Amino acid sequence: MAEGPTVIVSRQRGAEPQRRAIEDTLLSRCTSAGYHAVTVPHLYHIAHRSPMWDEIAAIRGPVALVTWMHPRPAEWTLRSHAPGLAIVAAVDLARCEDAEAAFEAIRDAVAPSDHPGSLRELSADVTARWYPVIDRERCTSCGHCLQFCLFGVYERADGEVVVARPDLCKDGCPACSRICPQGAIIFPLSDDPQIAGAPGTLMQPDAAARRMYYVRTGRQCPKCGRRPEAGELTGLPANALVCEACGSPLAEGEASAKASPVHDEIDDLIDALDRLAAGPGSDGS
Repeated sequence: MAEGPTVIVSRQRGAEPQRRAIEDTLLSRCTSAGYHAVTVPHLYHIAHRSPMWDEIAAIRGPVALVTWMHPRPAEWTLRSHAPGLAIVAAVDLARCEDAEAAFEAIRDAVAPSDHPGSLRELSADVTARWYPVIDRERCTSCGHCLQFCLFGVYERADGEVVVARPDLCKDGCPACSRICPQGAIIFPLSDDPQIAGAPGTLMQPDAAARRMYYVRTGRQCPKCGRRPEAGELTGLPANALVCEACGSPLAEGEASAKASPVHDEIDDLIDALDRLAAGPGSDGS
């Protein structure tokens, strides 16, 4: 494997000529400046067991990663397969005005070598995928996602919660991201900027998500001591006293009670998850 700085360019998935032109212009600019460039299919869609990951993990020296994803999920997608890479920059082409702007971002992070650049293309057939990416700098392996997930995506290995079976994840379901107390779970293709890991955003559980977690897992709320149940909010007055942590109805004077509007959509979210787990054609009964 060549020494010196390497630029990994994750290709778009699809055939947009304008994006392809930006990629090719950037690659030409990088190799002529003295960088080693490696192209790969869309990083997120490469199969977890693909031998391509071994080739990527063998890269030595500083690495600048260039993708069509937000930097945080792009970096952690790569780190999950090649934890030893010295990633010095993650550049989102979608946020760059043109190829030259992307090149400047790379050069600001790592200078090119004095030797001639090179280009290597790694190719493989990829299919569209949907699965969670864990930000290891934020994850505490609390196990909320493991306890909550309906589809067996997560497991615990050597004390850490890991994405063990990514392709069991239900297409379009980001529920575990919503209940993660650390904002560590990212779905890079989500339309929600917080769930997708956009810069300057962080997904944090709201009242609906906290309640959904306790109802799904049957766990006891540490704030009020109750075990929330589906349907118990139906017909509750808008000014009812509820637990600020899990939304359970409380008697006046109970600890952690506060007046709060009750959101009927919380139970609807739980019902929707049940239908999702049951599969197409299920009425949730």
